[in-house]
Amino acid sequence: MSPKHNKVLNHQARKLIYNLMQFMKKEKEEGAKDLNKVYLRVANATGVSQRTVHRIAAEGNVSGSHAEFRTPGKTRPRAKPVTGLDSFHQGIIKRCIHNFHKTEKEMPTMNKLLAKLKRDINYQGCSTSLRTIVENLGFKRRKPENNRWVLIENTDVRLKRILYLKAIKKYRDEGRPIVFVDESYVRSSHTKSKAWSDGSAQGLKRPISNGQGIVMVHAGSETGFVPNTLLMYKSGTKTGDFNGMNFEIYEKWVRTQLIPNLSPNSVVVIDNAPYHNILMDPAPTSNDKKAKMQSWLEDRGIPYEKEMCKPQLYDLIKKNKDERKKYIVDEMLKKHNHEVLRLPPYHPDLNPVEMAWDTIKGYVASKNVDGNVTRTMELIQEKVNLMGPKECKVLYTKVKEVEDEYRKSDHIIDELTEQIIINTASDSESESEIESDNYSDDEPMPSDSD
Repeated sequence: MSPKHNKVLNHQARKLIYNLMQFMKKEKEEGAKDLNKVYLRVANATGVSQRTVHRIAAEGNVSGSHAEFRTPGKTRPRAKPVTGLDSFHQGIIKRCIHNFHKTEKEMPTMNKLLAKLKRDINYQGCSTSLRTIVENLGFKRRKPENNRWVLIENTDVRLKRILYLKAIKKYRDEGRPIVFVDESYVRSSHTKSKAWSDGSAQGLKRPISNGQGIVMVHAGSETGFVPNTLLMYKSGTKTGDFNGMNFEIYEKWVRTQLIPNLSPNSVVVIDNAPYHNILMDPAPTSNDKKAKMQSWLEDRGIPYEKEMCKPQLYDLIKKNKDERKKYIVDEMLKKHNHEVLRLPPYHPDLNPVEMAWDTIKGYVASKNVDGNVTRTMELIQEKVNLMGPKECKVLYTKVKEVEDEYRKSDHIIDELTEQIIINTASDSESESEIESDNYSDDEPMPSDSD
């Protein structure tokens, strides 16, 4: 009896089996010929070329009897390109730009920043890759009159950072507990790799990452991780951020794990992930019915004229909706006398839990040898337990130092921009200012096999 085969065969495999069956029937009727010409017979039987048969045979001979044959051209996990930075390394790049303002006393050009990053953190991409990274961090290129293109941070991003730094200082001065919340993601195959760090000479090399995804959520303060707030689960969906995080999961975590374990009158610092910003009673859109627009304005005591058309009503809504926004997460915490403070965009380096994830992932990578998802989750829990108040205090202190650096840098940026007149007519950078090196945007950085 032939062995059972429990794999689903694709259409090509089914066609090959059919061709082989027809070939054997023909051999039975006409008699077998050329029995010693195995490759020729297999090619005739399956309908493929002899060259393909030779290649498959060679692949099988190398792998042995348990060979797993590859599909040529099939998309496989690849090392991430240099532009695919995680939040930790984005923070390093951002601080390098702000340090440029302080150390060089000028606004950086793309090439000058590239040279600094190569020198200070062994950045291994070209200026084209760097251009993509800095744009993703909220910087734009502007051209002063009679000068070269320089990088200037988006004014709205700067404003939100300045207001955030003012608010968190006020809360600290009041003695309120500050709790930082963050989510991250790791795969069960996560293994050791070299990475950038401040002053590192190692550079960044991204390993191929596959295996089961694990979503992680935690909260921490100056005194350590908040007890009973670590959430880990296998990612089984590709909806939401981190291949499995969404509002329903996050809301349940806030309600059942975060709120019961917070100190009284806490300030909870979160980022701007979409599931943090789900609105209560969102404002009507321009496509909503006129009656809904009128009802929204009436409920908020905003005067309007009965004869107004929909575009006029919607214009009123747009002018008033921002100051009346209420987020579900904020209101949940407010009921328990806690307040929410949102990080400014593109500033993961202001969150100590973000730094803690990098430490935790490093620990997992150093001990994760078999890629087993259960073992990976055990290692995460193990490192979280090992990170006591002392280690968390170091990360918290580092964040406060970064905050102070930004405060100083913002005043220096004001002084530098006062000295130049920016031409905002164009955002494009001349090709003569773009240099390249051994890496292109289409070529992934080499992975670390150590």
